[in-house]
Amino acid sequence: MSLRNKIINVRAEKIVFPGRSLCRCSDGVALFTEGLLPGETADVLVIKGKKTFRKALLKNITSKSAERIDPLCPSFGFCGGCSFQNASYENQIKYKQKYISELLSFTRAKISKILTSPQIWYYRNKMEFSFFNNKGIADLGLHCKGMFNRYVSVPPCFIADKDFLQAAKAVKRFANENNFTAYNNKTHEGFFRHLVLRKAGNNNQFLINVITNAVECEFVFLEPLIKDLAEFSCSVYWTSNGRKSDAVLADKLTLMCGKPFITERLNIGGKDYFFDISPFSFFQTNSKATEILYNEILRLLNPSKYCVLLDLYCGTGAIGISMAHNVKKVIGVEHIGQAIDNAKKNASENNVFNAEFYASDAEDWVKENKSRFDAVVVDPPRSGLSKDIIKFLLESKAKRIIYVSCNPSTLARDLQLITGNIKYKIKEITPVDMFPQTYHVETVALLEL
Repeated sequence: MSLRNKIINVRAEKIVFPGRSLCRCSDGVALFTEGLLPGETADVLVIKGKKTFRKALLKNITSKSAERIDPLCPSFGFCGGCSFQNASYENQIKYKQKYISELLSFTRAKISKILTSPQIWYYRNKMEFSFFNNKGIADLGLHCKGMFNRYVSVPPCFIADKDFLQAAKAVKRFANENNFTAYNNKTHEGFFRHLVLRKAGNNNQFLINVITNAVECEFVFLEPLIKDLAEFSCSVYWTSNGRKSDAVLADKLTLMCGKPFITERLNIGGKDYFFDISPFSFFQTNSKATEILYNEILRLLNPSKYCVLLDLYCGTGAIGISMAHNVKKVIGVEHIGQAIDNAKKNASENNVFNAEFYASDAEDWVKENKSRFDAVVVDPPRSGLSKDIIKFLLESKAKRIIYVSCNPSTLARDLQLITGNIKYKIKEITPVDMFPQTYHVETVALLEL
């Protein structure tokens, strides 16, 4: 029976990854919607129907859960940034623990309690705001949920570092006082495109990158803005981007004032490590929770001075470098050349001289290198591991594999493939909440021969 375009009343059974409310239709078919807490009932509009599941839009909640709370943000439900502000942090952790446990139940391994974030508000050390035309004025905001050309205005934003909102106000004020227009990603006209803000939370250093369209503009026109931003920022960049893509890319990157980078400090294993962050380099977005994550990796790895560690998808080398003083040697592999340059620099600045870094696709590198490793850390993108990497891991004979995942669905898939040949056993799994107010969760799995 087709229910498409019909409004029906359903009850939410539970929340499943990625933050969907699982309901059941009267015929028993699963229905997924967003915004309902377990036990709530609602009228929903069915927008997609398959034999095994349906998707629907939430129209009206007819029975609310006692767990529901009022969100702090007035844009909650419209903004694509947060999904769990309607629940207490305690309940957010409960939902995440449940769907991690269900996705990984086949492992029969110990799944630890989620390691929670020290900060649950204002924790993000990086934000990318987009300019848009809001009733004739240049405004800054975030994309609406699932919408490319619609935005919600900031401030407020309750997960962004508070200093970011001061910068956002300053840039908006300057744009409108000087009649600069916001970029339109349909017509590709307008001047201001994005504002990227980064902060070294543990060092309290602030980097601002103002991204504009690639049009001729003399520095003198932006000088008052740069001077204003420099009062509370260590680094101010101007990036010219003439591409039609809405991605934050650089055709021309100019340091307008201050240092070329900011430096974050992380305490791992009782030792301080320092990592330079430039406008486009990767770094985890929750500094305090990153310390928890890396310390958990170190605990599970339990390395010795004789251990040779392979760090696949190493990014700017943060994991490998923070393990280096506990092992004989670190080999880091990452396909982005700039990230490898940063990794080498970070290693040198942390007096790590037993680490080597290679710019290569992980798949190409493992085919060409037959060295043996005592331990391997993999931290792949959301898509997870390729078949070639899984084949390499199975043939590597590494005593320990640490799998760091930002997607529990692909983690579950890959762990089934790795443990399917009985060589490796999953010993322990630890979820780490890096992203309060959202459905996202980081998971660390330990596998041993």
